[in-house]
Amino acid sequence: MHTDRVCLVAAGVVTPGCENVEELWRRAQDGPILFGRSGRFSGTGLASTLKHSETGLPYDLRYGEVPDLTADGSGDLQVGWLRHALRQCLATTSAPAGRTGLFVSASTDTSYEMDLALAADTLAAQVAARLPENGRARRYEAIRRGFAESDACVGRGHTEFFPHSQVARAARGLLPPDTRTLVSNNICPSALYSVDLGVRHLLDGAVDVAFCGGVSSHGPLRQVYFAEMGTLSRSGQLRAFDVDADGTVFSEGAGVVVLKRWSDALRDGDDVLAVLAGFGAASDGKSKAIFAPSQEGQTRAMTRARSVNGVTGAEVSWVIGHGTATLAGDATELRSIAAAHPGGEPWVTGNKGYLGHTGMACGVVSLIQAATGLHRSTVPRQPNHVELPEYARSLSLRVPSAPTRLPDENSSYVGVFACGLGGINGYQLLRSPRGEVAGVRSALPDLGDELVLVRWSALLPGKPSDDEVAARLARGDEPADDTRFESPYPLPPFPDTLITPKVAAALDMSQLLTAELASRLAGGAPLWEGVEERTGVFGAQYGLSTSAVESTVLCLGDGFVETLEGEEKAAAAAYLAELRGRVAPISPYSLVGRMSSTALGWVSNRRNLRGPTMMVDTGETSGLAALHTAGSYLRRGDVDLALVMAWNASAPQDAARSLGIGEEDVAEGAVAVALTRREIATARGWEVLARVRTDLGPAPEPSRRESGRYRAADGVFDVVRCVVRGEFPQWFSAESGPAVHVLPPS
Repeated sequence: MHTDRVCLVAAGVVTPGCENVEELWRRAQDGPILFGRSGRFSGTGLASTLKHSETGLPYDLRYGEVPDLTADGSGDLQVGWLRHALRQCLATTSAPAGRTGLFVSASTDTSYEMDLALAADTLAAQVAARLPENGRARRYEAIRRGFAESDACVGRGHTEFFPHSQVARAARGLLPPDTRTLVSNNICPSALYSVDLGVRHLLDGAVDVAFCGGVSSHGPLRQVYFAEMGTLSRSGQLRAFDVDADGTVFSEGAGVVVLKRWSDALRDGDDVLAVLAGFGAASDGKSKAIFAPSQEGQTRAMTRARSVNGVTGAEVSWVIGHGTATLAGDATELRSIAAAHPGGEPWVTGNKGYLGHTGMACGVVSLIQAATGLHRSTVPRQPNHVELPEYARSLSLRVPSAPTRLPDENSSYVGVFACGLGGINGYQLLRSPRGEVAGVRSALPDLGDELVLVRWSALLPGKPSDDEVAARLARGDEPADDTRFESPYPLPPFPDTLITPKVAAALDMSQLLTAELASRLAGGAPLWEGVEERTGVFGAQYGLSTSAVESTVLCLGDGFVETLEGEEKAAAAAYLAELRGRVAPISPYSLVGRMSSTALGWVSNRRNLRGPTMMVDTGETSGLAALHTAGSYLRRGDVDLALVMAWNASAPQDAARSLGIGEEDVAEGAVAVALTRREIATARGWEVLARVRTDLGPAPEPSRRESGRYRAADGVFDVVRCVVRGEFPQWFSAESGPAVHVLPPS
């Protein structure tokens, strides 16, 4: 373990109109605005087919677009942007030495490429299935090739756009082949969580240099979702923290920062831009709505970041806020910033006014701006801002109308905040390297206590009890005979989910599963009673929810239908009509209802759990990655209890295709374990079922895996199987890691 602090030594970025850090600094303040209609997807007449559910008017499809930066114009947008950002980083810092880590936030829910390729794949398959069997495969290929003419992104199958695959392609040839990778999905604050993961793994000695960031591509689908939620700017301008704010404008892009331990950066002669001075992660807990911001949750994250170094509110001179310009969002955020920095009067800015909301990249884009401002000792002016709303004029904060000298530049702190749907908040503090940094900590110290597993539960087709599942696993059987839940999934009773039937009806099965699984894990006496403030929820994702598939095709399918003729067009129209007959129209809950990270948000929200909420997506190893990630927060005392949840509730055909196996070999199901530190288990009288150790790298001799049916949940099922059988010790790992070592209770 290292007691050294972590610093930021390089950065790379691409957003609308910006292809490097210098351009970002200028454009974020001075513009011009580059929001408008996209030139993509022009071959299908999409714009004329998308209409608002209430007004019947065409959706506003204006947003900030970044060009395709791939060498061959292949439409692999996010990969091209990440590679562009990585190249900037590599050009301005010393070559990676030692072990390299890549920590990236990305999501199938914020991917234009995934949207189009998924709609094309699904619609082509459904059309072919409705044509005469003779020559069906040939007709499918022909239809699919025709769809690909509408956009370069459609040239690839959608399974190539899973985040872990995209990140691997982005790193290929730029970073060492043995680079350790973690992909997180926490929506808007996710890139800040990726930076925090980099910090932790540097301090743990798991890596020697960490590339951390986020990437998103935007498109018509998210415009439709957010239009239905009523969050888009009517004027087409984003006026964060301003009296005339009327909503947000989305964009896209990528950002990456390079982190090193302070001593290594000095040894390598790197130009240190900023010192990482504490991160605060928090969930809203119970609040009025899962997509409504919470002052309590936001203040909690900011306070936790300050507590890492005992920073007073007055020592934070500048905060870059989330600043989406939605009325509720800005009001909550400004009040949170004022409440979380007592005794201070920080400058508050945002950068979305000219850059747009870059989705999964927004946290790292703000971090890069903050580090640049520290380096220049300057707070940038707030774009598109004239006057604070009346409610904010009495708050202890200021919004700069012109570039301002950073007060106490060598000793003050700068904060970067982001929050997202599902009640997830993140706040990162930075400090200038020119001041006294010897006593600055980048994270809480490692407590040196061992991790233990104290409870598990599973939710499987047929709803067998945990005792029944344990008996099956002990005999060497699969956890359940059935492989599919009833479709559509029956709404669970309210006491099992604490979600009202009206809202539950709009949610994907994956979200209902996790909410119901939390009830099972709680049993008669929830482990988290009395430790809700320090209970975190960690999840494992791989693939697409059924709701994601259906709503994507529902939204984009008509555009593809227009490219067909004859019986193929008739077959496509018939499928879409059938889909509309059984799937609810896109509504304000459609986006929340399909997002995988929100599945964890429901658990935190309904059970009032206020630690970090975090989803990881590393493909088939996601379950092991979630266990490892939870361990990293437990070891440093950020949480006292970690609930790790993993599930497979993907559309069966999609799940089978991504694994290259038959649909009959894929099973639906969910599993959860509760991890804590030994001292906590002892103090609370919890039975220890096993000791657990984790590593970012692969295991020396991993145990043979007995099942590959549950995708993201397989790794967690392996651990539960080991515990039930009492077969200790065992290593579970993929070839590239991470690894989980399960040991006897004592």
